[in-house]
Amino acid sequence: MMITAAQASALVASKPNSFAPQTPSKPDNNPVEESAKVAISTEAVQKAAESEAQSNEVESAYRLTGPATLLSSIAPVAYQMPESLINEMKVRASEEATRNAINSQYANAHQYQTVGQVLVNGKLFAEVNDAGGYGSIQNSIPGLSDAPLNPQDRLKEIAQAVKEKGNVEIRYSGFAPGLGGQGGSAAPESMLPAFTARNIHEIFAEAIGEAKRLRSASLPQSE
Repeated sequence: MMITAAQASALVASKPNSFAPQTPSKPDNNPVEESAKVAISTEAVQKAAESEAQSNEVESAYRLTGPATLLSSIAPVAYQMPESLINEMKVRASEEATRNAINSQYANAHQYQTVGQVLVNGKLFAEVNDAGGYGSIQNSIPGLSDAPLNPQDRLKEIAQAVKEKGNVEIRYSGFAPGLGGQGGSAAPESMLPAFTARNIHEIFAEAIGEAKRLRSASLPQSE
């Protein structure tokens, strides 16, 4: 904490302390506050300032070791997104909601169908649908390819991956109760309304660019 001479004088005058000797005052016809009769010597001011600084150092858990910037000197600036971009975001959100609803309806009407199951020791381990997707009682099956495979090749791959677990069987009919949650395919793009608004990333990129331009224009120009 740095204290100027003027601040130290004001500080001592407002806080009576043991370093300030009291001296008799001359009679005065005007009544004054009792504290105004105390005279402060130069030495007392210096000692008071040093004492105050030491007290602050002991009580504070923080230390300032470099240049300081007052928070009050920082002026946060908020930029209003142009109305045209706000409206474009609303349009995009509405278009995405419409497309999602169509996709959901299409998926419900076109559920994936199970075409094969893999059983281990007579118990269902995994099943594969007509799109080549699979579900398993495990979160993942080590050793499977990330490449898209037809249903028959995927069933064989799963059976090969779990052969060490016991007696493995592939079924193409007479299925055991399934895992459920097969879902369905998304609607073809031709069934979906085309987007007229840009995606959110493009809209925000323009908004950020405009904010930077306004910020630069508001800063003092160096000569």
